[in-house]
Amino acid sequence: MFTQSLDFKTTDLDTFPFPFTSGNYRYSNDLTRLSNINCIEVTPEYKLQVETKRRLLQEQPHIRFQSFSHTLEMQWEVLEMLIDMATDRYPEHFEVIKVGDNWTFKNHIFGESDSFVYGDASTLPNEPLDYIGRHFHNDFVLMVHRDSNFYLEVGQVSYAALFSANWNKGMSFDEIHAPVPFVSRKGDELADRVRKFLLSIEPGKPWTRINWNLMANRWDVNYETMDVWEPQRSEITPENAGKLVRLRVEEQKFYRMPRSNAILFVLNTQFLPLEDLTMRKEWFDLTYSVLQDIPEPMAEYKGIAPFLPQSVEYLRRIDEKQKSKDK
Repeated sequence: MFTQSLDFKTTDLDTFPFPFTSGNYRYSNDLTRLSNINCIEVTPEYKLQVETKRRLLQEQPHIRFQSFSHTLEMQWEVLEMLIDMATDRYPEHFEVIKVGDNWTFKNHIFGESDSFVYGDASTLPNEPLDYIGRHFHNDFVLMVHRDSNFYLEVGQVSYAALFSANWNKGMSFDEIHAPVPFVSRKGDELADRVRKFLLSIEPGKPWTRINWNLMANRWDVNYETMDVWEPQRSEITPENAGKLVRLRVEEQKFYRMPRSNAILFVLNTQFLPLEDLTMRKEWFDLTYSVLQDIPEPMAEYKGIAPFLPQSVEYLRRIDEKQKSKDK
């Protein structure tokens, strides 16, 4: 039985990747060099997020994780990178013992210890990326470089925003991003520009960007569960939008894998209820300005059109109350 509730929100605002720098938002190629190449993060919500992610993977294994059989060697490369990053950044939480190909990985937060033979998938309970991905709150997508394009061949996705590892498996980067309803500010196709940029990324020099959305009290909205979440969007009103609508921010990190030449997308997704924006006035003002200015095609593409007006009205009322107090 599929179950989902939005179990958490970001409680440490200093770590929340707020997406807006101005009161106007349009799609752009906003990739920047990643200063800290280690993508592993243990947030205050780490355990709750990982537990929920594991539950979803158990309930919907074929929807949440997809791969092609020929990707196992690439998956081992990702497993090695993530384990090394975790033990390097958080030695108090993660530990690895390597004796040749015999490895033991320990997650002290969960009190777990697993021994396996590196390169032998039969010694793991899941495929390598699916196994290691269950220790971190991130989503992981591995896109294989072929014919001047990238193809989604492995995905562990539990935070989807109109996306699905099951649905998008095998698609090219261009096919996945074909619905984006805008060209860049320079007038060319944005998806094409980003794909060409990804082709230039070098191993050891990852990049990052921020994506955002609004979620109507949902962990994710993947295609397979549309019959569940689509009706819920009509339940949003100006009265409950503060609690139920959350600013969903996806910090995307892009790594060129040195051996396979694939691109690993590491997606750190965090949520903040609209009512919590009042804790940072600048955030409230920018979000209110951006949401008032969203073009209809963008709202439709992001899936927020059914409850965007209610969200804006909620923010308007809060803004009016604040202005009255300041008089």
